[in-house]
Amino acid sequence: DAAPPCPHVPGGLEDKLRERLPFELTDGHRAVGEELGEDLARAQPMSRLLQGEVGSGKTLVSLLAMLRVVDNGHQCAILAPTEVLAAQHHRTMKKMLGDLAEGGELTAAEGATRIALLTGSMKTKGRRETLLDVVTGNAGIVVGTHALLEEKVEFFDLGLVVVDEQHRFGVEQRDVLRSRGRDGRVPHFLVMTATPI
Repeated sequence: DAAPPCPHVPGGLEDKLRERLPFELTDGHRAVGEELGEDLARAQPMSRLLQGEVGSGKTLVSLLAMLRVVDNGHQCAILAPTEVLAAQHHRTMKKMLGDLAEGGELTAAEGATRIALLTGSMKTKGRRETLLDVVTGNAGIVVGTHALLEEKVEFFDLGLVVVDEQHRFGVEQRDVLRSRGRDGRVPHFLVMTATPI
């Protein structure tokens, strides 16, 4: 199986976020980011576990990896076990990105993308708009619960799947997203966990 190779894109969203961070990345963040970057640049599907305590920066490290994939023209899905956690990821990433996450809006920064949220309790209108952003590729990053696994959720070009707290998902559920790549390719795969498995 081949995955879409995603090398670093100079001046892309990943670089833009790094420039905006109000703090320095730790050596640990940088080392992990480089390892993920090397894996993402290959056509061999990445399969990594990112472990760290709550507040250690897993979301930031995974977001930088996701932006690298978006910089290469692909989408990312982040799968969370609960609506509360999905909404929290969505909020956190939008806050970190600011106008870089306002793709399609007048206030958007150049090259901005969109971060969509998809959960089971969404109203029909919001859900329809989100599904449209996902299938057209307008949303570079899609955060969601099990709702992401439904058949009617079609990605434009899924390049990376991030699973938060994977022990709450079965193997079959994780494999559903693995099969949603484009042109027979499989997305890269990153699992985040705070607890030793």
